[in-house]
This record gives sequence, structure tokens and C-alpha cells, in this order.
Amino acid sequence: MLAWKADGKPVIWFDAEHAHESEAVIRGGIPLCAPWFGHGPNNDQNPQHGLARRSDFAVTVADPFRVIGTAETALIGIRHEVVMADAALEMTLSLTNHDHKPRTVEGMWHTYLRVGDAGQARVRGIQGADWHNFATGEKGGFNADELVLAPDTDTVIQGVGPALTLVDPAWGRQIRLETTGCPSAVIWNPRSSSATGDNPTAQAWRDFVCVETGVCKDNAVVLAPDRGLTMSMRISVKTL
Repeated sequence: MLAWKADGKPVIWFDAEHAHESEAVIRGGIPLCAPWFGHGPNNDQNPQHGLARRSDFAVTVADPFRVIGTAETALIGIRHEVVMADAALEMTLSLTNHDHKPRTVEGMWHTYLRVGDAGQARVRGIQGADWHNFATGEKGGFNADELVLAPDTDTVIQGVGPALTLVDPAWGRQIRLETTGCPSAVIWNPRSSSATGDNPTAQAWRDFVCVETGVCKDNAVVLAPDRGLTMSMRISVKTL
């Protein structure tokens, strides 16, 4: 998933000029991280962020507004459905264990959301959740309901509710992510307090905020043989 617009403005960030900045993967769009996130809950899985984003999906349904793709990766079946309309972008991810023994799975949408200026952006819907910023090593719990985007933001949040909102003052709008079965979130931006990297994604830090949703790390799910996990997300835009 590389692009979707609402009210004439892009909602998903994608840099077509540097699409293959990183070997074998695309920066931007909505990469699908499954059947593990990062290097897995025990930090022992490769490649980073799972096999799904490097796999060829067999498209079983395709029309201008609805696409369903399936893939088999590491004995985990993956079904991904995307439905696009003017008012909302909806996605459903299903993971099924086809192994003869239980397997631990994670699944995250690594969504790059386009903003007018990430330096002004903030995320709401996090009050009461636990957080761990992997860029700084700090962790704690959210007493307030707002995370302001700052340098070195790579924050895993566990226990989020059914809706997150990315507030984008520069473009006068808010992007709402409504989810089911998604207790985990990751808020990330490549802006650094040290020297900014020379890769195009780091240089474009003002243009996007990653609001990733799904299940990961402490909320990884153990699937018994032939059992499945389904999660969904709906993205919509509202004027401030």
C-alpha cells in the first residue's frame, strides 16, 4: 500500500524518487510487518520486521477499490485486505498457524502518515498506556493523553485503546486510526538530536510520522495449530 488521499491531500507518505533506498524493502507507504515485528519478541528473528514485506502475495480479489492478497511465510498464512474509499482506508490482517505446534506471531502496519510538519505533530489516545522509547531507553506510563513528536522518538506503546489520532496543525487536520485487536502501537520519526542521517528518509523527517498499529513485543500472540488472529484498522481524516 503506497498511496491514499483525502480531500485532495496525501495521507500516506511515500518518496517515489528514493523507493529502494533500503535493500529489498520500500521506505514509505504501509509496510506489513509479519509474522514478527523488529527481530521478534525474543530478538532472534531475521530479517527485520518479518517476511511479509519481502514476500510475493497472490492477489485473489482485485478491483479499483478493494484488494485481497494471501501469502504463506514460515508456516504462517497471511491474508491482507485493503478497501479504499473517499472517506476512509480500511485494512484487515489475518494470521493463521499452519504448523503442527504453537507459534508466536506479531503483526503491525508500519504506516507512514503524511503531515505538513512533524515538528508540530502530536498523537492522542494514549492515556494510561505503557511506553518504552527505544531511541533513548526511557520508559514509563502516560498520565496525559498526548505524545508530542520530538527528536529521538521511537516509542513502543502497549495497552492503547481502539483509536489513535495524529494531530497535524500545519495542514489543519487530524488523522484518525480506529482499530480492533490492536493493543500495540509504535510512534516513530527519524528526526535525531544528533546529526541527521544522510539517507533520504531521515532528511524528510518533517514530512511524515509513523503511527504503527497491531500486536508486537509484550502483546505477541501464541497461536495454537490451525488457529488464527485477525486485526483491522480504519484511517480517516477530519479538519481541525
